[in-house]
Amino acid sequence: MDKMEPDEITSNEAIKRADYAREKGEIVLRTHEYDGIQEYDQKLPNWWLFTLWAAIAAFFIYYTLYYTLDLLPSSSKVMDERVAKIEEQRASALQQLLNNMDDNTLVNQWATDDSVVAAGKDIYSKMCAACHGLDLAANGGTTGRPLNDGEWFYGGKPMDVFKIINDGTPEGSNGLNGLKMVAWGKSGLSAEQVAQVTAYLIEQNPDDFATYKE
Repeated sequence: MDKMEPDEITSNEAIKRADYAREKGEIVLRTHEYDGIQEYDQKLPNWWLFTLWAAIAAFFIYYTLYYTLDLLPSSSKVMDERVAKIEEQRASALQQLLNNMDDNTLVNQWATDDSVVAAGKDIYSKMCAACHGLDLAANGGTTGRPLNDGEWFYGGKPMDVFKIINDGTPEGSNGLNGLKMVAWGKSGLSAEQVAQVTAYLIEQNPDDFATYKE
């Protein structure tokens, strides 16, 4: 059968004019017309109609359960629960690490392990160097506290360094020029990563922690 041109189709008596198709396989030319534009219509398959009505029904069921009966948790509640779970996991990991860590362990085990120090250096260059400088000098103290001048403002013990990195500037302190240290233990670093950065700083400042050497 030769392909019919649009004008031949519209003039073909087999094409009925109606508001919409009512029978399966029926093709109608809809009666409405706008600016010379006409529209054909065919009856939609049952599977498509079933999907449409099922989706509409699911919407009303969900709307009733969520907004009317308040039987489903809100997105904010779900997010709060996820954040709380993450914080709980962080706290657990920190406690497990602290159970096996002290000043001597940091100096004599962590800071003497080349792989740990290398990992700490990598983290430091990505997360800490912007303020403290790649050379630990903090641009002479203009962008942060220097970490190579032998002065540890919040305590000079290895675990003090770990704590300031993990917990940030202590409550009540104004920080440096009003800028406070980020609590990295709550802002992207695991307890192990904080220990690695601490080990790197210890390795870079051997004289400051010489008294802990075995």
